[in-house]
Amino acid sequence: MYNKPIHVLLVEDSPSDARLQHHRFSRLDQEKWQLVHVESLTQAINRCRKFTFDVVLLDLNLPDSDGLETVVEFRAVVPNIPVIILTGSDDDELALGAISQGTQDYLCKDKITIPLLVRTIYHAIEREQILKQLRESERRFRGVFNQTFQFMALLTPEGTVLEMNQTAIEFSKVKHEDYVGLPLWDSYAWNYSQTSQNWLKGAINKASHGKLVREEVQIRSTDEDIVWIDFSLKPLTDETGKVVLLIEEGREINARKNSEINTRQQAEAEMIRVWEQEQELNQIKLNFVSMVSHEFRTPLTTIQTSNHLLEQYQEILPEDKRQAYHTSIKKAVYRITNLLDDALIIGKNVSRKIEFEPAPLNLVKFCKNLVAEQRTNISNNCQIVFNHQGKYNNVYLDQNLLRQIIKNVLSNGIKFSLEGATIKFELSSQDEVATFCIQDEGIGIPPEELDRVFEPFYRAGNVGNIQGTGLGLSIVKKAIDLHGGQILLTSKVGVGTTVKLTLPVNAHQLKKKSGS
Repeated sequence: MYNKPIHVLLVEDSPSDARLQHHRFSRLDQEKWQLVHVESLTQAINRCRKFTFDVVLLDLNLPDSDGLETVVEFRAVVPNIPVIILTGSDDDELALGAISQGTQDYLCKDKITIPLLVRTIYHAIEREQILKQLRESERRFRGVFNQTFQFMALLTPEGTVLEMNQTAIEFSKVKHEDYVGLPLWDSYAWNYSQTSQNWLKGAINKASHGKLVREEVQIRSTDEDIVWIDFSLKPLTDETGKVVLLIEEGREINARKNSEINTRQQAEAEMIRVWEQEQELNQIKLNFVSMVSHEFRTPLTTIQTSNHLLEQYQEILPEDKRQAYHTSIKKAVYRITNLLDDALIIGKNVSRKIEFEPAPLNLVKFCKNLVAEQRTNISNNCQIVFNHQGKYNNVYLDQNLLRQIIKNVLSNGIKFSLEGATIKFELSSQDEVATFCIQDEGIGIPPEELDRVFEPFYRAGNVGNIQGTGLGLSIVKKAIDLHGGQILLTSKVGVGTTVKLTLPVNAHQLKKKSGS
């Protein structure tokens, strides 16, 4: 399972128990298992500051610490190393308390066997890695949520604040916890008058019944001023049409309100233009939140179910079953990560923050690595055949954008192809232009829908229950435009789709021209 040595820190003050653990590890592969022993919590913390261990076996009763406080003190200083508790009694309450403090598992000293010890260590390391990946996915999702230029909050259908983005917190100059858990109308911004509270209650009631609410209203700022905002409430529904979430957005428009000295016709024309632009942005945001809510459900359910089965039945499950559940978790995390990557690109495109950074690149090696990555996540036994001709050792392209281009086209080819189909990926060059041709044996795209496949969130009518966000080809088109390239898509229903991409390999010169 692990190719590198596993470094274990044993924190045990009992000489007899320590000798027993040394004896157990001495019967394992000495090159693979490296055991370090200390006798106190202070020594353990000092060792972890100087060296990174893979797992810690921690006795709760030490000379300088006792009981669950041992876990609390250790995790406060060393939060990122998986911990397995060693206890002299089979105490479920103590075990649950330790796990609630961040430990991965516990072992009763008098019931430890070598297979149980090894299995518990492996599982603890795996769970810590999965938790780390989930924390990273959460961080990236919040990055998307917080980057919008409007302040934004998520409410229950009854109007209770669940989340608030960074823009809203900075505008209100309050702490996150000052709002979360409160009805929105009881917050400082709205409770300055009964009229404003009653209006908001009515707006939330309309939105909770599926109606979009948008008005220019006044709220109180932290400086005691009453300011104008462009305010909206959008209902988000589940598959049955039930409203499960309200998306509240606002943008301060005080300056515009106070400067309306132009003629009525000019003001109305400007308001219509701004309104249309914001409607487009709002629709993209609403589609994005709806997509995330739907697309995250399946991989998160996979992670939860697989993790539950591993925890409940790890000792009786055969190795191939355990490995299958671990693989399911990894694929689900990979899918969530890809969804967040796509969402970040779309968010940056909406806010005009996509950076175009061409750099020297070995194109053949780059494409081979992407193909290898895609192969590890194929679930329908499709085969990717990659061929190339020409020299690509030192071309200039944006690696991040090129990764999005090839990954999304290959992913579509795999996803929409039949079991065991072949996806052909050919790379060639001529006159400082690289050509990527990816051909699948999939369901194809109806001819009347070819012109719309590059629109964000658009999915062809024949995809059925095949999962997807509708973001892939819109990201591909934007990335190709930034490179000054072209995309040609041909397709036949029931036969397959061919995507031909052409990119200039001197993209650094294109950037110089666009910046001059």
